[in-house]
Amino acid sequence: MGINTCIGTGSARTSGRRTARARGGRTRYALLAGALAAVLPLAACGGGGGGTTKHKSGSPTFGSIPAQSGTPKDGGAIDIAQQPGAGPFYMLPIVPGAFNSTYVTYEFQRLMYRPLYWFPQGGSPKIDESLSLASPPQFSDGNKTVTITMRDGYTWSDGTPVDADDVVFFIDLLKAALKKSPANWGSYTPGQFPDNVADAKATSQNTVTLKLKEAYNPEWFTADELTSLVPLPAEQWSRAAGGGDHASAKDAAAIYAYLDKASRNPASFAKNPLWQTVDGPYKLSSFDVTTNAYSMTANKAYGGPQKPHLATLNFRPFTSESAKFNQLLSGRLAMATVDQSNVGQVSALKAAGYNVYGAPALGFNFIMLNFKDTTDNVGKLYAQLYIRQALQRLIDQPGYIASKGIYNGAAVESYGTAPATSPYVSGSTATAPYPYDPAAARKLLEDHGWKVVPNGATTCERPGTGPSQCGAGIPQGQTMKFNLFYRSGPQLHSAVSTAFASEARKLGIAITVAPKTFSFLIQNYNVPAAPSKAGEWAMSTWGGFSTPPYPTASGIFDTKGSGNVGAFGDPETDRLIDASVHGADRRAVQAEVEHLRTGLPVLWLPAAQTIWAWKKTLSGPTGSFANLPANVLTPEYWYTR
Repeated sequence: MGINTCIGTGSARTSGRRTARARGGRTRYALLAGALAAVLPLAACGGGGGGTTKHKSGSPTFGSIPAQSGTPKDGGAIDIAQQPGAGPFYMLPIVPGAFNSTYVTYEFQRLMYRPLYWFPQGGSPKIDESLSLASPPQFSDGNKTVTITMRDGYTWSDGTPVDADDVVFFIDLLKAALKKSPANWGSYTPGQFPDNVADAKATSQNTVTLKLKEAYNPEWFTADELTSLVPLPAEQWSRAAGGGDHASAKDAAAIYAYLDKASRNPASFAKNPLWQTVDGPYKLSSFDVTTNAYSMTANKAYGGPQKPHLATLNFRPFTSESAKFNQLLSGRLAMATVDQSNVGQVSALKAAGYNVYGAPALGFNFIMLNFKDTTDNVGKLYAQLYIRQALQRLIDQPGYIASKGIYNGAAVESYGTAPATSPYVSGSTATAPYPYDPAAARKLLEDHGWKVVPNGATTCERPGTGPSQCGAGIPQGQTMKFNLFYRSGPQLHSAVSTAFASEARKLGIAITVAPKTFSFLIQNYNVPAAPSKAGEWAMSTWGGFSTPPYPTASGIFDTKGSGNVGAFGDPETDRLIDASVHGADRRAVQAEVEHLRTGLPVLWLPAAQTIWAWKKTLSGPTGSFANLPANVLTPEYWYTR
């Protein structure tokens, strides 16, 4: 599946879930737009000091989550900060790529419309059965038939049950949306869901049967495909759209067109009766189209394991991280993310009455490389693994993490497509395959025919394809010149880009850096989305992708992946991804992760910790706060003391 959703720095599912869930879109990866990249899964809760004086640089968590306290009581309201410049712009949980660049849209919808299978589980990178609308799926017929049984108790806000037909309704609408345009779902990867479903039927009120076109790894299909399904109110929305049978392609297209049009009108979000039929713990009560401020009230008909305690959630917009942080310090917000630039003031937040906790999302951050850039032979240079290795050796992850001007201690080293905490990897993703070593980088270049001129212009002196020559397509006299566009906010992206360019200059590699908005980068400097602009950029950094429960890079680094932003192409990667998706051996995905770790489709950056602060008067189960670094909110569990 393609890119899903994005979250802010400090942490984009493109949708999904995978948002860059761009996780932002649903790739099984989502764009991480938050704390440099934070995005879906999270590390386990744990210790850590909290402030910069006690926090150990590079530790798995930042601060700790206090034990639940006080007696839960119903009622009250809290103010939650939105990421600066972000806001929900689309309502239907089939989000077009144009609206899928913000993690906010995904989280906004998730409070009202629950996914079939919920992810993550507190601080663990796995599906949370207690919050899922269905029991674990059963596979049969050589893994080509999937049987899904809906759980009892979940209802729409009008009291009707969430049933099997509501699952099929989502699939029928999705097919109608994609037939109209593949751009209508930001999480779409051709050949994957729903293309790989030959037939979907409600075989009873509570049972859905999917017939797949070919066999798939059950773990992959469950974790990376079925977590994208969002049951929708078939009876209510079909009736509102003028009737019709969603099993009919023609009727499904008409219903989708009606819902899509309504979804593009934020001014009517809180007024349109369509959006008052929800199965989540909250429903929208007000929406300010000018500022993107919105409020939600508790859904009294919610059938999940925890009825909401808090009566009202107010989501407040901000124009900058500093404005948001000042509101935190003044005590006017119940909770908000803390940007890396403000980590040094955590002690002040604690003194102001806040708990502070952060952890890396289960995802990865990077400097994206554009293998299709023909300017100055950039693509030919990237095609040489030794050049990518040399560039990686100029990135000082431990130094960046410790620097008060970059991560301020709130990050961990990361060198692969899955975090070391994932049960599907060997743990080597926390170990640098090519650690920071400028001398080793210089030797790599010199050994391959380059004359290194520190602070000058390094050039190719031995062209050719031999082991001691520059490589295919690289002529004599070739220099190394790249542009690097970074996300204009927060400041972290600028600091990382500038530090990297400065180190490269010492080896005669010219990297010019310049800011662009996140939305511009995702929409324009993205080879699948904007192939005509492939010659305009060599590198970019805007965050990263969040990792789904089953961490294959399908859709991201396979040659034809719709989320393959930099057009990386490698036959062995394609083979390993195919084995991860279609095989039944989890060692296949381990091999894939390891191959990508050393193959450098991108340049690896630290995994930033997405840090949240919330008032000490707000409490609930620790697992509900462990979700926060993934920017996943379960406010139904919270209450004020």
